[in-house]
Amino acid sequence: MRSQMRKATSKEIPEIRLLWQAVFKDSEDYVNSFIAHFGIENCYVSKQSGEIASMVFALPVAVSGKWYAVNMWYIYACATRPQYRKQGFMVKLLETVYHEACLKNVAGVFLHPANHHLANYYRKLGFEDFFYHNKIIFNRPPHTAYCLPHTSHRSIPTTYRIQRIEKLENTCFVNWNEDFFRFLNKKSVQFCEMENTIFSFSLDDKKIIVDELLGNLSDAYIANYLFEYHPEIETIEIHSQGDEICCGQIKWCNSMVRKLQNGYFAFAME
Repeated sequence: MRSQMRKATSKEIPEIRLLWQAVFKDSEDYVNSFIAHFGIENCYVSKQSGEIASMVFALPVAVSGKWYAVNMWYIYACATRPQYRKQGFMVKLLETVYHEACLKNVAGVFLHPANHHLANYYRKLGFEDFFYHNKIIFNRPPHTAYCLPHTSHRSIPTTYRIQRIEKLENTCFVNWNEDFFRFLNKKSVQFCEMENTIFSFSLDDKKIIVDELLGNLSDAYIANYLFEYHPEIETIEIHSQGDEICCGQIKWCNSMVRKLQNGYFAFAME
């Protein structure tokens, strides 16, 4: 039977939820929260024998620089049922989403590969390395006395987004909208500001991941600050602006926009 590729409907939410949880092992609460927040209208599915074989979410977002802003789609939650893998369903579904984006004058589609194998897979489908950041890992030093005079305070998503745009205005960057930051905040991502520096982080067992650090304070300073106020944490991973690690790939629709310089990408939900 020939597969059918189209946008998902609200009636398919239970099936999408089950596929999502089976592939990514996320909680039912997280999946429900995501769909309630972003809607099912951004989901594309491939149907085979009456069931969903593959699914993809395509979230609208802007990529901005000092003199421009272009519309893109962020590809997320690419999932295929085990029995339909290695049969081309995801390839065809991504092609469908890409052509739909081009028809709607979207500049391109981009994604965050979870590992090197997926990065190579997407390169074969026409995605190019484009977004980069730096990463540094700190382990809790033994018997260290911290002398940190500054304290941070929480920033609401609206304020954080405004400050972020100001700090990144001379860069090509993914300009997430306020709705996206509100969702991250619900996921327990904490937005903070301190001494003309903004950063966001989340706790994962005995590890803190700082998704973004922008401003004057150093990686080491922020790590020491977080170690002091979170004594249970053993490791801190900090992401910041830079060209050390490719963390995102784009497939362009518009050949003129393709001339943009490499960009900065944070807050990938993978």
